[in-house]
Amino acid sequence: MKASYQILFFLFLPLLAYSELAPDKIYQSTHPNNAKLITEVTETGQKITGITLQYEDELLLGKNLSNLYQVEVKLDNKSLGYRNILDAYTQKDFRLKNKPEIGNTVFLVLDPRDTISGTYELETVNKEPMTFLAKDKAGSIITKQIVQSNKIPHFYGDRLRYTIEQKGLIKLSNGKTISPNITEVTAESKNVENIILDKFQPKKVYIDNPNNYLNYRLYSPNIMKGKKYPLVIFLHGSGQIGNDNIAHLLSSRGAISILDYSSSFVLAPQYQSVFDPFDDKNKGQKGGIHWQTHNRRNLILKMIDETIQQNPDIDKNRIYLIGLSRGAEGAMYLLLDRPNFFAAALLMSGREAGTVEYIDGKATASLLSPIKDIPIWFFHSKEDKVSPVEGSRKNFMILKYKLHNKNVRYTEFTFLNSGDNGFINNNAHNTWDAVFNSPVVYDWLLQQKRSE
Repeated sequence: MKASYQILFFLFLPLLAYSELAPDKIYQSTHPNNAKLITEVTETGQKITGITLQYEDELLLGKNLSNLYQVEVKLDNKSLGYRNILDAYTQKDFRLKNKPEIGNTVFLVLDPRDTISGTYELETVNKEPMTFLAKDKAGSIITKQIVQSNKIPHFYGDRLRYTIEQKGLIKLSNGKTISPNITEVTAESKNVENIILDKFQPKKVYIDNPNNYLNYRLYSPNIMKGKKYPLVIFLHGSGQIGNDNIAHLLSSRGAISILDYSSSFVLAPQYQSVFDPFDDKNKGQKGGIHWQTHNRRNLILKMIDETIQQNPDIDKNRIYLIGLSRGAEGAMYLLLDRPNFFAAALLMSGREAGTVEYIDGKATASLLSPIKDIPIWFFHSKEDKVSPVEGSRKNFMILKYKLHNKNVRYTEFTFLNSGDNGFINNNAHNTWDAVFNSPVVYDWLLQQKRSE
């Protein structure tokens, strides 16, 4: 009897071995791949910089998968071309770039420099000239017609479609080989994950009248018990005027750049119009444009005060201002409004302190004396055709040589071509292209603390 069992065992042994050594089979994917588009804000706007593809089980391989995929972009069902895939690897969390891990999700890294990488189109509005107060060469006050256009982003949404082709075979850890297949995903919000941007919560502050409001966004870091965090206030320029509470986050890395270097709270307000209907010189009020008006600055200060009150983890000795163009001008006004409140400021391509509309020439030692000890770093290009470089030079010269501010800095750029000094955009005005990518600048900023 024992011999019979042994005979049967040896008869079935080849069958058992065959089940383990069966030839590889190719399977059609039974998983919907659950594709997501990943976006990031760059110097030239929000771009789709990655795609995640989910498989039914973990992949056997973890990296060097880019040759297996091809990504086509279509807008309104018309092909725009193909994206450049820089890398592809398995990852549990796509935010941990360049670090392959065991997982069932492939992360395709796309080149943000692709001309077809955008998520929206821009509509230029306010193209008609407006009347402003200015100075002529003789110093007389005149009126001047100037266009103050701005651009409104319109997201493509389901008009934008990504077709991801898996061109070759992929082996899963469960032994299956997945055949070539095609996955399609549109840029609807449900299919898009915005790195960092999704954490900027929309909010609103108003004074007295519900119509006298300021939209803003608040980013809150992941809080560790017992730790204090800086608060950064970013002020946009004239090109991001609007009521959408998003344009100022998309046009540059101004609101998010600090997060490359520090876990921080970030406030990013947006105003709706060039002139402030609640601070109108024709009604006997002080008036002004952009961030110049007392009303808008009071809205900013209320926004800051409420945020500090609601977030005890903010370090009150590390409150920083970052402003570009008209935002730099507004930041100068805020420094003068509360000279012992802010720890430091980065001011890019701004105007002379005290400017009202386009009337300059008001910066004096007396005006700037309240901020003679505040750390400020000015940046400007001498070829700037939007905001005259003389404004930043004058602010710096007064603070440095008349008021002996030991903590004031000035960096002047020469701009000849796109790419000079890290300017991504072909515009001498855009000093922030360099500043927002400078670890030196942010290292300096984060070292500054208010003296109590």
